Amino acid sequence: MIYTSFVSKNTVYEEVVQKFLIPSLEKWNLNYDIDYIEDRGSWAKNVYYKPEFIYKMLLKHKQPIVSLDADATIEKYPELFDKLPNDIDLAVHYLDWQSWYGKGNKKELLGGTLYFNYNEKVLNMVTDWMVTQKKVEQYAQRVLAKTLEVHKHIKIYELPLSYCYIKTLPQGGEPLVKLDPVILHHQVSRVFKHKKL
Repeated sequence: MIYTSFVSKNTVYEEVVQKFLIPSLEKWNLNYDIDYIEDRGSWAKNVYYKPEFIYKMLLKHKQPIVSLDADATIEKYPELFDKLPNDIDLAVHYLDWQSWYGKGNKKELLGGTLYFNYNEKVLNMVTDWMVTQKKVEQYAQRVLAKTLEVHKHIKIYELPLSYCYIKTLPQGGEPLVKLDPVILHHQVSRVFKHKKL
């Protein structure tokens, strides 16, 4: 499979992907494809590109892909992806707010680590995700969650937290859940997303 990510040209994220993701992909000899896109003017608008990017990568490689944020690092070889059954369409982590934040009973789809199989069902779902994303200004992971409510035939594998572990809580505090991550997300965007890059 191909490990993929995208960054906007002439922004700090070109440096971020070179510092974080690419060295860790190369450390584990993983095949990868980084998409460098034109800056759309803001962090949010760049992030809205994600479903288009996923669709582009699936059509380009015609095989399963893993989408990672540019500031992710692969801490251990991600063997789980090699072992997923062929009938799995999507693998994603749902963050349990009660254990992660110590409040609420929400389970939130996270977009930092996503696995997409290559088949007609997935392409149709991603097409709908793309169409919806262009109509609403919401984080791509929220739009994906809504899209999946319609595409109930998509077979989902729930990734463990270790495959989408976030280094800090939103205000910079230590996570309540401590574990040894396979894929670690450094959340660099918390520093840069409100600045003109």
